[in-house]
Amino acid sequence: MLKKELNDYQDIFCGKGKEKILRGRVITGLGEGQYYISREGYMMQFRDKLGFDPYPGTLNIKLDPPSIEVRKRIGANIRIMGFTDNNRTFGSGSCFTIKIKEQEGAVIIPERTHYPEDIIEIIAPVNLREYLSVKDGSIVDVEVIE
Repeated sequence: MLKKELNDYQDIFCGKGKEKILRGRVITGLGEGQYYISREGYMMQFRDKLGFDPYPGTLNIKLDPPSIEVRKRIGANIRIMGFTDNNRTFGSGSCFTIKIKEQEGAVIIPERTHYPEDIIEIIAPVNLREYLSVKDGSIVDVEVIE
């Protein structure tokens, strides 16, 4: 509760533009990230809008309760459009940019998702599990770039 209150006061006194930190534990995802990330319709948009080709897969983080509240106040201002490929429709979504230990990336928020609000999916140009030397249960801090 104190972390939530601290984040609220930082928003009030430091204003927008102040970097926010999301904290959570690494978890194993559903395994679908690799498939979706590697679709060319998404890859072109990631290159254009984020400036990198993402590693084919996501790092999944289960946020701690104060970070869930912080996440709710972050606008995912980068729009990723849906597309059709071989008669299959791929949905749209949005994302926002982040850094983890100086590695840039983005939190992706599919319009249709199986995840609850306390789970975030992160893409980056590298395999984040290897880059960060983390495994399930490891605590990570994600710096939000606004």
